[in-house]
Amino acid sequence: MGFLKETNGSLRPDLNLKTRARRVSRDNPLFVYVRIPGDLDPQDRWERFADPLQQALEKDDLGAVTGGGSQFSEPDEDGNDFVEFCGIDVDLYDAVKGLPLLRRELVRLRVPQDTMLLYELDGHEWEEPVYRMES
Repeated sequence: MGFLKETNGSLRPDLNLKTRARRVSRDNPLFVYVRIPGDLDPQDRWERFADPLQQALEKDDLGAVTGGGSQFSEPDEDGNDFVEFCGIDVDLYDAVKGLPLLRRELVRLRVPQDTMLLYELDGHEWEEPVYRMES
């Protein structure tokens, strides 16, 4: 089982993981996990990224930031662990308009390179970079 399904299942065990783009709505939001590499202080992550994302999503009623957190590594032989990555949880009410807005805002906010959007849509699990290579 992938990270997204584990996360989604623990946060929303009743959520249908077969979300269809045309059925995404306020009552049936698309869960998107914004995975940010490295260790950001929770307050810093909220002020730099989550609050501005919330404002952008609210402006066009496209979704809401619903939480976030940090993923710790397994302890090493000395019992030490570290933050592997952190993230922001987002519910989108419109997948077609919301995903591009999310990407644009994250680029505008200058999230770190290797930041990814993870979501399940139309029966596929997606892991897309925020910064895309244009050819």
